[in-house]
Amino acid sequence: MTTTTERSARRLAPTTRKWLLILHIVVSVGWLGLNVGNLTLEITGLTTDDPATQHFALGALYLIGGPLLIPVSLLAYVSGILLGYYSKWGVFRYRWVLVKFSLTTVAVVLVPLSLVPGLRALSDLVSAAPADRLADVGQDGMSMLSAGIVSTAMYLTCAILSVTKPWGRTRRVG
Repeated sequence: MTTTTERSARRLAPTTRKWLLILHIVVSVGWLGLNVGNLTLEITGLTTDDPATQHFALGALYLIGGPLLIPVSLLAYVSGILLGYYSKWGVFRYRWVLVKFSLTTVAVVLVPLSLVPGLRALSDLVSAAPADRLADVGQDGMSMLSAGIVSTAMYLTCAILSVTKPWGRTRRVG
């Protein structure tokens, strides 16, 4: 059990906490924005009849997501853990924080293992197609669209949980 002295020793100075909170919000909103932008490009690339539009939209996915998704996701993850650890909410103390932590952990693992390689493969597929023809993106395109929809739902859920803070405390073990 954490005593009051131990808990207050884990508190951040108000200015430090505000800057950490600002960082977390900005990076998390940026991650959501990257995702919505990629989802928009995916939908555009998969539904257009214009080869130039398809090549541009699907080619831009990796140009945007490749260099940004991993650092942005890690920064959102680490800043969220630090906020939880150094606040009254904790990381495992409240159900809403635990759900956010779980969803973000899944996303942070899937970004480098699945999403970024999938964006790369889709970009390579489109760049290999003749400029005047639609690329046959088939299953790769649908997989990336599905990933975009699922990840957008996850990030929106995290944002909603941050504001509503439902469900109360977790059960203490031991």
